[in-house]
Amino acid sequence: MQHLEAVKAQHGFGPGAGYVATQLPQVQFFWSTQTVPRAPLIYNAGIVLILQGHKIGYLGDHVFTYDPDHYLVVSLPTPFDCATFATAEDPMLGLFINIEPAELRSLAPLVDSDTLSPTAAPLGLSPAPADAELKGSVDRLLKALCSEAESQALGNGIVREILFHALKGPHGPALQALAKSDSHYDRVARSITLIREHYPDNISVDALAETAGMSAPVFYRAFKSITGSSPLQYLKATRLSRAKGLLLEGSIGVAEAAHRVGYENAAHFSREFKKHFQVSPKEAQSSGYHPIDL
Repeated sequence: MQHLEAVKAQHGFGPGAGYVATQLPQVQFFWSTQTVPRAPLIYNAGIVLILQGHKIGYLGDHVFTYDPDHYLVVSLPTPFDCATFATAEDPMLGLFINIEPAELRSLAPLVDSDTLSPTAAPLGLSPAPADAELKGSVDRLLKALCSEAESQALGNGIVREILFHALKGPHGPALQALAKSDSHYDRVARSITLIREHYPDNISVDALAETAGMSAPVFYRAFKSITGSSPLQYLKATRLSRAKGLLLEGSIGVAEAAHRVGYENAAHFSREFKKHFQVSPKEAQSSGYHPIDL
């Protein structure tokens, strides 16, 4: 990508990992200058474009790579683990584009339904091949991000173009479903918003189903079909992911991290943590890496 060096110079990045806003409010530039073993991550609904380097994601038994040839579509926020591969001389660089629901709804009817894959991906996130058209759009976006005038004049149109390509790609059906205001995707998304905003609370499946406007049995089936996990498994994964992030910051102990994410019993928390991450909270804390959520 010929404009990547200019973007690096424009936005800059320091040692470790981080992200910064760009000229466009819906686009963020992120980086890592070090290889990082599996760490928790939660993306908002959006498109992840790796410009240099690569990441490997782990969601249950599902393992996937995203790199300059494979962009990541996040149709629903999903807690998962991610390993980053980078060095100071060869950093991992990427862009995150938030999916704006209004933009998605305006573009969805423009995509020929005959070109869509017959079924939507069952997971809330999965990589897709980046074809020449998408790569061309990304390069134009990089160029626009280097100029305030070009960002204002052309940026939103290029972002819209990238979203249009995503709608035509393998995850078009999932994005189409998300664009419909009363689809199962949209209803499950409402329940996920509740989980993300109130995960320390005692949230029941009935309460999540009520938020989604569905009966509990129908909601349970829809949630598992779309996210790959049950509602309570998703809630637990969110709590444990947030707890791991707190521990990796190094500012609090295990008992306090457990309390902050909704566990009353630290021993119970430690058992579930080790079962989920294959390491104890103390072992995780020793890695000292602070994950980034976008």
